[in-house]
Amino acid sequence: MKYRNAAPALIILTTLSAVGAAAQDKACLSLQGMGAADLRKSKIVDAAHPAGAPQNDRFFSELAGDGNAAVTNNTGVDYATGHNIERNVAEAFNCFSISARQSQLEAAYNLGVMYASGLGGKSDYAQAAAWFKEAADRGDPQSQYFLGNMYREGCGAPRNIAEALKWYRLAAEKWHIGAQEGIAQIYLAGNGPPDSGQATKWHALAALPPAEAAYQVALHCDKGPGNACHPSDTAVWLRIAAACGNIAAAYDLAQLYERHAAKFNTGAEATKWYLVAAMHGHAESQFRIGLWYNTQGHSRDMVQAWVWLDFAARQGVEKAAEVREAVVREMTRREFYAAQRLRRDMEQVAGILPRESR
Repeated sequence: MKYRNAAPALIILTTLSAVGAAAQDKACLSLQGMGAADLRKSKIVDAAHPAGAPQNDRFFSELAGDGNAAVTNNTGVDYATGHNIERNVAEAFNCFSISARQSQLEAAYNLGVMYASGLGGKSDYAQAAAWFKEAADRGDPQSQYFLGNMYREGCGAPRNIAEALKWYRLAAEKWHIGAQEGIAQIYLAGNGPPDSGQATKWHALAALPPAEAAYQVALHCDKGPGNACHPSDTAVWLRIAAACGNIAAAYDLAQLYERHAAKFNTGAEATKWYLVAAMHGHAESQFRIGLWYNTQGHSRDMVQAWVWLDFAARQGVEKAAEVREAVVREMTRREFYAAQRLRRDMEQVAGILPRESR
């Protein structure tokens, strides 16, 4: 079931794009722009030096002399980036290869990055896929995501949507945002597996508008134990519904990411989806965005905070009115007048405030 005309403005805000037609067999479009900045260092673990103990140059040279795989990998990153050492891509490859042979996960991932990006030479996507798989098999979500991209695009591996979904799902269950978006894109393009329970329900709801159909699948996934859904599945279907224009889904998605923020660092994604819903007039989301602007420490913006809290308060969110008044008491006269001007400008944005609340 394909939906190609869903809520263009919202799709722009969420940066979801079409899948399949633009993929090329000879180039990994999703891996373009990858480079040395994507390389990862390993955490140094040594029984003789507990966490928090000083780790000076002598400590690292002792570990390197003992053939410590993590230190060897980190030396490779330094060679690749030219950090505190003359840049030498050949030595970086050598370090990563030695470390990877000692089962160092980050080294396998780094070799994937080196081959995919063509650092020091031409890209070799087949080699990149092999090394990403090495790290993916050991549970690295970023490698699982890249491998999913390669199967979806048919670069470095035969195009295989089922295999792409397999790796995306493994990464998505660790709350990898890109992997969740990748799954959503596949379903939006009509390429989801027809035999999965979620896809079956998705197709069964074909008579509904796509935004509502995807939202119903998300609600089905979120009903609790025994429904064979991982919480990340709920995120995927809410993402699909939000991309198709369902504002309630955007808000629910923001809440879902907020609940997992402490463990999986999804706070920025939560804020993004609150903003999507807030821009479309969702009062509670406007309140959350107001709170966000009001609690950013050195980046606190009382002008933005007041405007969003005012929008929420005018739509009946009582707590927003209380916080708005507290913000006013801290504002300078200049900030208050700036907030008034910003509010007038933002009121011109279609949908940001229902007519009856103006």
